[in-house]
Amino acid sequence: MKRILTFFAVLAGLAGLANAQDKAIDLNDFSLSKDDARIETHLHVAFPMYFGWSTLTNLNYKGAWNYSIAAPATVNSSPFLDTRTGKNFVYGLEMAALHFSKPGGMLDVSLGLRWTFMDFTLANSALTFRNQTPTSYNGNAKEFMPYPIKAEAANYDGRKSKIHANYLGIPLRLTLDCGKVKVFAGASAEYLISGYTKYKFPKYRQDATPMFNRFRATVEAGVQYGILGFYANYGLTTLFPDSLSDARTLTFGIVLGR
Repeated sequence: MKRILTFFAVLAGLAGLANAQDKAIDLNDFSLSKDDARIETHLHVAFPMYFGWSTLTNLNYKGAWNYSIAAPATVNSSPFLDTRTGKNFVYGLEMAALHFSKPGGMLDVSLGLRWTFMDFTLANSALTFRNQTPTSYNGNAKEFMPYPIKAEAANYDGRKSKIHANYLGIPLRLTLDCGKVKVFAGASAEYLISGYTKYKFPKYRQDATPMFNRFRATVEAGVQYGILGFYANYGLTTLFPDSLSDARTLTFGIVLGR
């Protein structure tokens, strides 16, 4: 709550600064530049949203995870990083962005603040991940290992097992404005806020933040017509520690907003 209040206080301060300098203000943008400036700067608060699906690429297993693939008592029927793409929901909210553009120009450069929620549904719903006691092959207690859910929940119905990750990121984007059609490309640096595992039924969730890499870098591209568009995003860094897997994310979906 304190961070949210601080964020809105900054917005209010910027609005006051713009007003003191006789800048034009509307519901979507606070203008921070003079009328005769060569580069216009706007703080955009229109809250564009990203809805999509994600899959994992480079599904090779290393270290302790490579050992676990050959352990039938642990892995059961399919490799534990296989996911169900159609149920891997992703949601992103770009809370604000600074836009830089030349008056009358077609190119816009923006630097934003975005929250992203990623949800992966495991194809092998009999498994979850747990921080298990070190053994001869995992060695490190911080390494989350695949774990049969029925070992801790005998009444589990075997239908749904997921992993989640939440990020706060700073996307840098270049947009070519061709009227109603806009084409964009960019990159983002993101920090992991939290990660957890979840299954149902029965419903159970457990913190698994150490299972994911703390930092994430991505590239993205897309096209918009008005406020509706399509995008694709690829992870340059691995989702998990690279001592365990080279798995990266590939996300695609819809953009709503501008």
